[in-house]
Amino acid sequence: MNNKPKLLYLIGQFPAINHGYLLAEVRHLRRLGFSLEVISVSPPDRTESTLSEVEREEAARTYYIKSLSALRIALLNAAEFFRSPIRCFSGLFFALRLAGPDPKAISYHLAYLAEAVVVGRRMRQLGISHVHASFSATVALIAARIFPITWSFGVYGFGELHDPSASHLKERIESARFVRSNSKFGRGQLMLSCDRSQWPKLLYSPLGIEVADFVPTPANSTDSGVPRLLCVGRLSQEKGQALLLESVAALSAEGLRLQLHLVGDGPDRRWLENYARHLGLASSIVFEGWIDEAKLMALYSSADIFVLSSLAEGIPMVLIEAMALEKPCVAPRIAGIPELIDHGADGLLFAVADVEDLSQQIRTLLQSTELRLRMGKQGRQKVLREYDMARNTRQFAEILERAAC
Repeated sequence: MNNKPKLLYLIGQFPAINHGYLLAEVRHLRRLGFSLEVISVSPPDRTESTLSEVEREEAARTYYIKSLSALRIALLNAAEFFRSPIRCFSGLFFALRLAGPDPKAISYHLAYLAEAVVVGRRMRQLGISHVHASFSATVALIAARIFPITWSFGVYGFGELHDPSASHLKERIESARFVRSNSKFGRGQLMLSCDRSQWPKLLYSPLGIEVADFVPTPANSTDSGVPRLLCVGRLSQEKGQALLLESVAALSAEGLRLQLHLVGDGPDRRWLENYARHLGLASSIVFEGWIDEAKLMALYSSADIFVLSSLAEGIPMVLIEAMALEKPCVAPRIAGIPELIDHGADGLLFAVADVEDLSQQIRTLLQSTELRLRMGKQGRQKVLREYDMARNTRQFAEILERAAC
C-alpha cells in the first residue's frame, strides 16, 4: 500500500529548457511513490514539436493556467466568490496589500489572485492539501490565504533573493511550511529576510543532475587546434558575459587564439554582439542562442574549458553539468559556487567582476593539458558525491512527506 501523500507542484513554466532539474525531480518523486500533480502558470517555453519525448509526456499531464481562456478564469473566480465570499475578500485585500500603491504592481497581483483561485480550486478537486511552488511563490502565497492548504517553496538563486522586498520574501517565509534553498549561501540570505523564529523552516536541500546522462568524452577542439571556451546562460546583465568578452579580448591580445561559444538568449544579446565586434572578436565569438539538448551536449563535448562570468548566481546547474562531463571550469567566487568548486582542486575561481583574475584562471588552464584533465576528473567526482539527482531527491522527498502530513 502506498502511504505517500498527494502533492501538487506549482511551477511558473513547465517544462522549460533552463529548469530541466524540475522535470527530473518530478519524475523521481513519482518513482518514489508520490502521487504528484503539476500545475504550470505558463505553457512550455517551446512548441510541442521541439520538446523531448519526456517533456511531451509531462506536458500532456500538466494543467496550464494560462491555457485557459480569460472568460474561463473569470468564471472560476466568480464561482469561488459565491462559494466563499469572505475568504475571497480576504485574498483580495491581501493581494492588494502586497501590491502597494503602484498601478502596475496592482495589475500583476490581481492576476496572481485570479491564478491562485484556479490553483486552490484544482487542489480541492484533486483532494490535495499541500503545494510546493517553484518560480510561482506569490501565487501559492495568495492561494494559502484563501484556501485551507499548506505550502512550501524553493529558492534557487538571484531571481528570488536580489530584491526581498519586491518578492515579499518575509511574508512568504512566515506563511510557508518550509523554504528550500539549493545552496547554503542561499539559506544564509533567507535568514536575513525573516525573523530568527523562522530560521528552522529554512532548509538546505541541494538539487542535482541525472549523472547517467552525462558521460564524459575527450575534448574535441576545432581542426585548427584553437581551444574552445563554452559559456551557457541567459544573456543578461547579471550573467556578466561582457566581462568574459573582455577577458577573451585580453587573452587574444597576448597572442592566444580562442573561440568562445555563448549558449543562451536574452535582453543583452544584441548589445553583446555589438560589443564583440567593437572588441575585434567577431570571428572568435559564436552566439549559439537557445539550442536543443543534443547540440548542447555536442558543444560540451567539444569544449576545452567551461566558463561562467556571472555577477550573481545560486548554484548553476550548467556548472554541475560541465563538471559531470569532466570539463575544467572557471567561475566567480560568489554565492553558492564555492560550495561546488574547491579552488585549485576541482576547478578554478576568480574574484567577481575582475577581468584580470578571470583571464589568469583561463590562462592557467590553457597552459596545462594535464591540469585540465585532472580538474575535470576531480570535478566529476564532486558531482557524483554531492549532486546526484536520485539521491538528493530521496532526501528532499523526506522533507516533503513531513510537510504534507
